[in-house]
Amino acid sequence: MNVSQRLAELTRPTGEEDLLAVSYPKPRVAVPPKQAAAAVGAVLLLVAGWFVLRDDEPDIEAPPDLPPADVVVSVVGAVAEPGLVTLDEGSRVADALEQAQPLPEAELLSLNLAQLLADGQQIVVPVHGDAPAAEEASSGLSLNTASAQDLTELPGVGEATAAAIVAHRESIGSFTSVEQLLDVKGIGPAKFETIKDLVSL
Repeated sequence: MNVSQRLAELTRPTGEEDLLAVSYPKPRVAVPPKQAAAAVGAVLLLVAGWFVLRDDEPDIEAPPDLPPADVVVSVVGAVAEPGLVTLDEGSRVADALEQAQPLPEAELLSLNLAQLLADGQQIVVPVHGDAPAAEEASSGLSLNTASAQDLTELPGVGEATAAAIVAHRESIGSFTSVEQLLDVKGIGPAKFETIKDLVSL
């Protein structure tokens, strides 16, 4: 290369230089443009579908509060309003007497005012002087001699529970305490409180 050629080369505008012959390696994975666009579209559809399904999920609502169950008891004896009394489940003898309005001559000391009520129970309010008779009656059914039919007379004790009491009595020989009724299927603390004063050994 002579001097004039060298000067021409050095003064050539930028961008007109001769390109070097470079061989670039081929890419290992070649994704055609159509397939790449299809893959991106599928991903976008999945994302959009997830949002739609999430919005369609029903809201889980809390179960509505159920009204309290009722118990119906009979109040007789020395009360101004004898008859059936409807109360909320978990009510006690005192609640029933509040509605029945005991008379001045009523003997309330013979009653367990804290006793839980059972559906179908009868509350007998004695007058003064009748307490001994009430106490005698409160000795109740004998757990060791009463038949299943006799036991159904207890408040809240149906045929199935009466049969379970008899079966338990036969399995253990005899009841040695009233509290053993809690071992009988179908008798929980509430029902036991209702009938414990109405039975004996």
